[in-house]
Amino acid sequence: MNMTHMKTRETRRDAFTLIELLVVISIIALLVGILLPALGAARKSAQSAVCLGHQRSIGQGMAVYASENRDWLAGPATSGRFISGIPDIRESSTAPTQNMDWVSPTLGDSLGLPNDPADRIKAILSDELKCASNDEIYDKVFVGFGALPNDLPYASYSAVLGFQFHNSSQVGTGEQFAGNLTSQARGTVDSPRGYAPRLDRVGPPSSKIWASEGNRYWENDELSYNGLPRQIQGGNFMEYGPAMEWRAGPFAYNSDGSPTDDSIRLGFRHNEGLNVVYFDGHGESMKASEAFPGSANFTLETYQPWFPTGSIVGGGVGVLR
Repeated sequence: MNMTHMKTRETRRDAFTLIELLVVISIIALLVGILLPALGAARKSAQSAVCLGHQRSIGQGMAVYASENRDWLAGPATSGRFISGIPDIRESSTAPTQNMDWVSPTLGDSLGLPNDPADRIKAILSDELKCASNDEIYDKVFVGFGALPNDLPYASYSAVLGFQFHNSSQVGTGEQFAGNLTSQARGTVDSPRGYAPRLDRVGPPSSKIWASEGNRYWENDELSYNGLPRQIQGGNFMEYGPAMEWRAGPFAYNSDGSPTDDSIRLGFRHNEGLNVVYFDGHGESMKASEAFPGSANFTLETYQPWFPTGSIVGGGVGVLR
């Protein structure tokens, strides 16, 4: 028998036919199509879990600060109150960079944040407290001096503004934070008589939110970074939350109550939901429909997590528990 002929036949038996190759390729493509969504979902779940870990750290930092400061919360009425008048305000990792900077006072030491305020803000936004699902970059400087730092990530988290205001009392250096918090979309919410931003005044700590995802400023299709040194009113660190639908904030809804595409990018990053941390330190995921159920189903309960117990809604429409 011709050995060359035998090898040729054996080679042909060992090789794949074109049909067999096409079948294998089709099976692989089918498996990839099945597995990719699952892998994508697993990746998103992992990112949300990391984000919740950040939120728990935020809650722990708040609790430690409050325990060391007679229950007072870091914010414009406390740690940032005299920011414009303290000469060495820039020289400590725990000094606020702006009056609403709660991150530096509560987490500056534990995170090992830089002493220089510009480096500290960059570390907060880029490294230490960046949500893995947050891919947004600031477009421009809103106010302040100098150029926008290159590739500065949009801030991932905000403390909730509704817990930061004295009732019609002066806080800060010549600035008046009124107890009447006005929203263009939702009317007014008045903080309780005699309220002060203290952990023992917010209400049930397991049902009141200290911080959430999302940050201002969003206006005219641009993300604006507030770059003013020692900002004494406003800044990059606090936001009202979804219930108020604040015009410069990250939360907006369509007429049917669903979140807009921009809100999904900026606030509801986790499968149209956001992560929050409560005053008792536990973190939760909240769907957009829970944060705001739509105008037709909007009730006092929508405000409950975002304002202190005893707050008066709409000039007397109701009082929050």
